[in-house]
Amino acid sequence: MAEAAPEDARGILLRGAPGGETWAYVAFSLSPVPLPGGHYPEFSEAPRRADRVAAERAWLAALWTDRTTARWDLRFITDPVSGRIETAVVAQLYGADRAAAVRAARDALPALSRFPAHVTGARVEDTAEIERLLAPFVPEWGAIAEIRKRVTCRTLTRTWGEERIATAVSRFDARAPSWNRIWAHLAAEPRRTVVSVCLEPCSAPPGLTEGLTMRAQAFGTLAVPGPPDPMYGGPVPGDPFAREAHGLYDAASRRYTGRLHRARVSVAVEGGAPVSDVLTGLIAHTVAPETSGAVVVRPRDGEDHRVACGNLLGVNRDWQHGAYWQEVPAFLQTTSGRQLWLSDPGTVAALTDLVDADEAAAVFRLPHEEPGEPELFALGRRAPDTSLRGALTGNTDGGWTDLGTGLGTGP
Repeated sequence: MAEAAPEDARGILLRGAPGGETWAYVAFSLSPVPLPGGHYPEFSEAPRRADRVAAERAWLAALWTDRTTARWDLRFITDPVSGRIETAVVAQLYGADRAAAVRAARDALPALSRFPAHVTGARVEDTAEIERLLAPFVPEWGAIAEIRKRVTCRTLTRTWGEERIATAVSRFDARAPSWNRIWAHLAAEPRRTVVSVCLEPCSAPPGLTEGLTMRAQAFGTLAVPGPPDPMYGGPVPGDPFAREAHGLYDAASRRYTGRLHRARVSVAVEGGAPVSDVLTGLIAHTVAPETSGAVVVRPRDGEDHRVACGNLLGVNRDWQHGAYWQEVPAFLQTTSGRQLWLSDPGTVAALTDLVDADEAAAVFRLPHEEPGEPELFALGRRAPDTSLRGALTGNTDGGWTDLGTGLGTGP
């Protein structure tokens, strides 16, 4: 039986971890703010989209924290009966104990609630409702997938020391992308579907910039013609894949510095049929349209499936060993005794879910609607008037009045 929650944990879902730590969850129901008549009459959709992306980037920047294991999960959940999409953002905060987790959750509320002007958010105060948002259904085998950065592994025409195989990680290269087509397709799905976009604030790992710079230099050397071959004469041509890898690592060395995020995008459907290839492919193309730098990965075995479901249902970011490595051979998936510059597994694993501000803005798009377009999103619940209740209960935290709590088994 779960112990009673402390009074200040009302409205915060608490889940204990085996080691005694606690995860705290708070949630907001989101809905787009309709454009008033005559708003931006001279502008097309593109300038409006740019304004919204800029506002969302500013909101994410204000949310950034150096607190470990804080995560923001944006969820789109469909209702095939109404054809509308329910949208919510769930914040997951970590604490060494229940009191620390509650403090972390309450500290996150002010910044989280300051949504951009084109979206309105109402606090979800019922913890049973938070649990439903976290687990609208449990995906069956084949009914869950994730959108990941593309990992490419190739045999080079030139060697670097003893290395002959190189690995590179693409990036989400969309610039201010529109998710309108994704939302339209999502609303038309005949089965209940959830799209979960999770961001975890983080700082650039120590030594990452230096390591990426050195690898960019190595690939740059292999990309240009080498010294003449003494046997055949003539210069050795540059390696085509090295040119591609050089560009990726060089850009990564400049992009992945300072305040970053780790990202996960999950798609799941209710029932036993596989998740839609059209929907997952549309998301992958939207976030990486220029270089096809995103792929759809599916669990390859039971353990991968368990991890994928845990990522979705518990706001986790755990590694699917079978799926995430994509085409990287097994002998390059673990660190060997010698230094690997061209296929270092630690560097590859770090790059696959690391995103900068541009990439975070490409995947974490808050709901909005365009004039004349079908209404796709469910109306958000009306924000409760807590002024009187706050005065009666002695609340002084900006009018928040929290209701209830629950205790789960951990993410």
